[in-house]
Amino acid sequence: MSKFIIKQAYAEAIDLQQRNQFDEAKQIYKKILSIDDTEANAHHLLSLIYLVEKDHKLAKEHIEKAVDIAPNVAIFQSNYGGLLYSIGETQKAIKALKASVKLDKKLLQSYYSLGVIYSDINEHEKAIKSYNSALDINNDSVETHNNLANIYSAISENEKARTHFKKTIDLAPTEVYPRFNMSIFLIKAGDFKEAISILNELVQNNTATKEVFNNLGIAYKGLEDNENAKKMFEEALKIDDKFDLARKNIENL
Repeated sequence: MSKFIIKQAYAEAIDLQQRNQFDEAKQIYKKILSIDDTEANAHHLLSLIYLVEKDHKLAKEHIEKAVDIAPNVAIFQSNYGGLLYSIGETQKAIKALKASVKLDKKLLQSYYSLGVIYSDINEHEKAIKSYNSALDINNDSVETHNNLANIYSAISENEKARTHFKKTIDLAPTEVYPRFNMSIFLIKAGDFKEAISILNELVQNNTATKEVFNNLGIAYKGLEDNENAKKMFEEALKIDDKFDLARKNIENL
């Protein structure tokens, strides 16, 4: 198989992979590797498919081959770190992710992944530093602002939390989760009226979920407005009559 044909094979396989036709894509990658087992990217892309399929053993086998063949490719190290973290090898994951950002200081996904890991192991300062590095690359990353806001909320730096929650809403004004997450923060902080205000926009746009109505009920209860609180909990139950949290909230009014 000539280099030109291999290039064509990659193009076809990647297209299949993007369309979730994994079996066909795997066949092509395996064909490439049967001709040349040192094709690092074929190992790498096979690993990504096996990861989606939750075959962690084969995913790890192929990404390690990719890293062994081409240790200086940042995206290989980054995805290796992500895989290691998914199977509980946290410190090895951190090592691989750090290696990736040494190779490519603009690789946002590695900084983001480090932020997730450090946050999960309660190393908040390192998580904040990692997320801020991600924002230096792309300040419009909604997920990064959201995760930073959650960390600042957890460590009671409320003004910083508020700033990042508001940024998530600015970046994704029609999405539910930025407003929902900010409402949790506001209710915790006792800012019930503001929580109601941001959630009511979802109601007005007909995008409110049962969780949104439940949080509205909690906010109204915080204002000692039990009548409206009950109405909101009942709206949540209209969406899902098995939503026990809303039912218990009514019982506790």
